[in-house]
Amino acid sequence: MIKAVFQANEDRYTSLDVSGHAEYGEYGKDLICASVSSIMFGFMNALDALEEDVKIAQSENRITIVDHSGSDVVKDYFELVIMQLKTIEASYGDFIRVERK
Repeated sequence: MIKAVFQANEDRYTSLDVSGHAEYGEYGKDLICASVSSIMFGFMNALDALEEDVKIAQSENRITIVDHSGSDVVKDYFELVIMQLKTIEASYGDFIRVERK
C-alpha cells in the first residue's frame, strides 16, 4: 500500500511524506504507483523551479517534502497534490491511504 501522510497547521500544509508500493499490478506495470509517481515527480519539479525554501528528500521508496517557505504558490501546489492523491484514494482506497498526521 502507498501511504501519503501530510502535516498541516491551521491554514496550510507543511509537509508530505509518500512511501510504499500500491501492489495493484505487477512491478513496472502498476497504474496506481505510476499515477502517484507522476504526481509526485511533477510536484518536485515544480518546487525546484520556484527556488523557494522547500526541502525535498527522495529515496527508492519514499519522497518527503517539507515547506519552510511560507509561499502562497507552494501552498497552492500542496493543496493541488493532496487533492490529486485523495482522488486516487477515493477510487483505489485498498491501494493508497492519504492521512493527516
